[in-house]
Amino acid sequence: MELNEVTSDSIGLLVKERPAPPAPEPDHDAIKLPGRDGTLYRRKDTVPDIPVTFTFGFKAKKDLWMEQYRIVKEWLYDGIGGRLVLSDDPEYFYQVKHLKIKSTDRFIRTMGQISVEFICSGYQYLLEGTAEMDIDQVLYNRYFLSHPVYKITGEGVCTLTVNGKTMVANVGQNLTIDTERKLSYRLDDTVMNTSVTGNYDDLYLLKGKNSITITNGFELKIIPNWRCR
Repeated sequence: MELNEVTSDSIGLLVKERPAPPAPEPDHDAIKLPGRDGTLYRRKDTVPDIPVTFTFGFKAKKDLWMEQYRIVKEWLYDGIGGRLVLSDDPEYFYQVKHLKIKSTDRFIRTMGQISVEFICSGYQYLLEGTAEMDIDQVLYNRYFLSHPVYKITGEGVCTLTVNGKTMVANVGQNLTIDTERKLSYRLDDTVMNTSVTGNYDDLYLLKGKNSITITNGFELKIIPNWRCR
């Protein structure tokens, strides 16, 4: 497996068995009505986090087991917030939100084993969906409802329209609108939330056909963040 573009075998870890990530159950409201059998379920457009568990074996040089263990822990904790890619599914990744080192065993002076539970977003993301694209490349979403990033270049006030809903933005050379984080900012990371008017949720890319336009004179690039369950 690969964590933040660093493979497990490059730091001496051997994956003992393939993980079996659970399928996330969609979030829902359960409603009991008096006088009616059973329960009504109101489905939401969200899913819970999922655990992805790995057991690794590793070998260290003589008298360097603890040093190797520290290297492993640093690699793991540096991966929080990053991407987890399985070698047999290389076009997709999981977004790591947290992790737990569940157990560590040392068999002899040079051999050990570590079990790690990665807490990930319930979606799988396409690596190709993390690239900047033109409008015509993202108008059809073959996957699940996605939370894109819009990158606008230009000067002045413009209107971004997605599926008939608008966000008005005051752009000073550049502006990034991140619908997942519900945050607008410049390339130098200056927060610019007061420069936009509208709802971030209205800018999501629906499954199937979408429409996107922007005021003439402005350039728009989109990172679609394609995802599936």
